[in-house]
Amino acid sequence: MLFDIEAFERIEKVLHEKGKIEEFEKENGKIKGRMMITLGNVPDDLEIELKSDSFVFIGSFDFYDATVGIAIDKETKELASALWITPQVDDAEQPSDDWIEFFFRILAEYVINADGFGVPICCFLTDESEMIIVPTV
Repeated sequence: MLFDIEAFERIEKVLHEKGKIEEFEKENGKIKGRMMITLGNVPDDLEIELKSDSFVFIGSFDFYDATVGIAIDKETKELASALWITPQVDDAEQPSDDWIEFFFRILAEYVINADGFGVPICCFLTDESEMIIVPTV
């Protein structure tokens, strides 16, 4: 489930009002999944010690009941922790390696290799394409 469904829905509503969702679906097919990346914290029950002053990014999906998380050093933009997966419900299916790679790719493109970034990062996915919405700072 998406980490902050209300924030995602507000962004999605604006995109509908501007016709962006309809335009994207017309060109790429129906949206079949959504992912959201936002800032968060290392879960208290995990014994992850951050290597430096870091941003903690949490990725959530509307098709998994688990989140993925990673810390990135604020200055060097290098990884400051190992990846963790946090179930949102009992017996949650863990995100597949493909979706974990997608999470890393979006962070690389829109955070690590960018001059600045905003959150939440909202991803709309079809079988053919993706639309990534990133607030600017």
